[in-house]
Amino acid sequence: MQKKNFNKIIFYLCSICFIISSLLISVHYWCYNEDFYRKQHQSLTLYGEPIAQYIGISDEQLDELTHFTLSYLNDPNASLDKVMNIKGVDREVFTNDEKAHMVDVQKLNLISKYIMYICIFIFVLCMIYILVNKCSFKELYLCSKKIFKIFLIIILVLGTWIIIDFDSFWTFFHHIFFAGNDLWLLDLRKDILIMIVPPEFFFHLVSVITITFIMLVILYYLLLYFLSRRVND
Repeated sequence: MQKKNFNKIIFYLCSICFIISSLLISVHYWCYNEDFYRKQHQSLTLYGEPIAQYIGISDEQLDELTHFTLSYLNDPNASLDKVMNIKGVDREVFTNDEKAHMVDVQKLNLISKYIMYICIFIFVLCMIYILVNKCSFKELYLCSKKIFKIFLIIILVLGTWIIIDFDSFWTFFHHIFFAGNDLWLLDLRKDILIMIVPPEFFFHLVSVITITFIMLVILYYLLLYFLSRRVND
C-alpha cells in the first residue's frame, strides 16, 4: 500500500515536471529564436514605418542589435553598453532605465532556465523509476489526466484573457514578475528597447509559445494513452 501511494506521488510529480518544463522549453525556444524576431521585424510597423526605418538603422543593424540584446539575457557577465549610429548620430542605444529593466529580465530568464533544467532532471528521474520498477502506465496516464485537466482550465482562462484583452494580461504579468518598479513602462516613441519588441510582437510571441506548449502536452498525453492501452501492466 505504501509503495502504491509512493508511485502515485511519482506519477503526479512526473506530470507536473513535464508540464512546467514543456512550458519553459516553449518559452526559451521562441524567446531566443532570432529567425522569429527577424520575421516579426519584417512584418510589423511602428506608426506606419518598418521597425528598422523608424528606429533609424538598417535591417542588418536591427538583426545585430537583436542578437546583442538576446545574448545579454543569457550571460550574467555581459553588458548592455552599446553605441550605434542611429539616424545619423552615434549614441548609446539603451538608456539607464532600459538597462535597469533588462537586468530584471535577465534575472528572470536565468531563474526560469534553472527551473527548467531542474524539472527536466526530475522528470527523467521519475521516468527511470517508472521503467525500472515496471510501474503501471495506466496509473501514470490516469494521474497525468487529472493534472492535465487542471492545467487545461488554467490555459483556457489565460487564453481567453489574452485574446480578449492582451494589454491587461501583459500588465498583470509585469506586475507579478517585476513587482516593486515600473521600469518596464517604456515609451514606444523614444525607447529603442520597446521599439525592437513592440506590443504586437509580444502578442505573437505569447501566441506561439502557448501553441507550442499545448502541442507538447497533447503529444505527451497521447503517448501515455497509447502506452496505457498497449503495454501489459
